Amino acid sequence: MRRVLMAAVALVAIGGPSRVHAQQAPVPPSAAARDSLTPILDSVRATSAGRALPSIDRFTWGDLSIPAGETVAGPVAAARGTVNVRGLVNGDVFAVGGDVVVHAGGEVTGSALALQGKVIVNGGRVGGEMRAVAPFGAAAAQAEPRLTGSAAVMHALKISAGWLVVVLLVGLGVIVFSGAQLEAVVQALENRFSTAFFVGVAAQVGAVPLLVLLCLTLAITIVGILLIPFAVVAYILGVAGLITLGALAAASVAGHAVVREGRNVRVRAMRSMVTGTLLLMLPWLASALLVNSPWGGMLARIVAVAITWVAASAGLGAALMARGGVRRVHLHVGHAPASPAGWQTPTPIGGIVAARRPTATPTPSSPNSAAH
Repeated sequence: MRRVLMAAVALVAIGGPSRVHAQQAPVPPSAAARDSLTPILDSVRATSAGRALPSIDRFTWGDLSIPAGETVAGPVAAARGTVNVRGLVNGDVFAVGGDVVVHAGGEVTGSALALQGKVIVNGGRVGGEMRAVAPFGAAAAQAEPRLTGSAAVMHALKISAGWLVVVLLVGLGVIVFSGAQLEAVVQALENRFSTAFFVGVAAQVGAVPLLVLLCLTLAITIVGILLIPFAVVAYILGVAGLITLGALAAASVAGHAVVREGRNVRVRAMRSMVTGTLLLMLPWLASALLVNSPWGGMLARIVAVAITWVAASAGLGAALMARGGVRRVHLHVGHAPASPAGWQTPTPIGGIVAARRPTATPTPSSPNSAAH
C-alpha cells in the first residue's frame, strides 16, 4: 500500500510541471533583442498608427499562436514573428517584423497592427482597425490589409457592384435629361463602329498634346495666362463628359442586341442601357470571383480591361463624330435611280370608262340682268 501511494505521488510530481510548462507564456526577448526593438517601437509610437503599442515587456519573441477555442486578454504582441489567431483575443494584436493572421473561427475584438508585415484576414474577424505599417523612415507608410478567401471575394464583388450602381445611375440621368444626344451617339456607333473605334484611339493619343497646345496658346497673352487653370478644368470636364457619353452609348448598343423593340422609346433606351451595362460588367464580376486564383484572376482582369477599353474607345470616337450628340451621323447607302415613268399606272385597253367629276352648271342670265 505504501508503495502504491509513493508511485501515485511520483506520477503527480512528473505530470504537474509538464502541464504548467505547456501553459507558460512564450519567453520574452533577450537584452540584445530588447535594445534593437526599442528604437523601432519608439519611432512608431510618435505616429498616430502606433499610439496604442504596448510596452516592450508585453512583447514575446518569435511566432505566437492563439489556439481555437481559447480566449486571451489583450494586448497580444509578438516581435520577429507571426501572430496566428484561431481563438478569441479581447483586445488589440500587434506584430513587429511579422504578420497578423486571423484564421477562420478567430476573432480580434480590438485592432490589428503589423509593423513590417501584413494583416491577413483569412476567414476570421477583426472588430477594430486593421493597419500594416512600415516603421522605418520619417513617417509610417500605411498599407491596406491583405484579404484572402471569401473575404477577398466579397470585397471585390462589393467594388464591382458599387461601380455598376454608379454607372446605372449616371446612365438613367443621361437618358432622362439628354436622351436625344445619347441617341445620336448610339446611331453614330451603330452605323460606323470601326471608324468610331479608330477615332477614339486617335483622340486618346492626342488628348495630352492638345491640352499642352491649348495652354501654350493661352500663355501668349497675360489674360490667357490667367485663364489657363479654367481652361484646363473645362478641358478635363469636357473629355470626361465625352467618355461617359460614349461609354453609355456602347452599353446601349450592346443592349440593343438583346432587348426587343418597344413602343416607348425611352423605356427601350433604359432597358438597353441596363442590359448592356450588365453585359459589360460580366468580365469584372468573373475577375472578382477569381480573385484568389493568381492566373485565373489575372486573365479575367486582362479580358475585362480589354473589353472595357474597346467599348470606351469606340464610344468616345462616336461621341466626337456626333459632336457630343449635337449632330446625327447617318450611313449613306446608294440607291438605284428611279424610272421617270415609275409613278405611272398602265391604262387598261378595255374596261369601264372613268366618270367625269360633276361640275356646277351655270345659270343662264335673264335679259334684264344682262342689260344692267
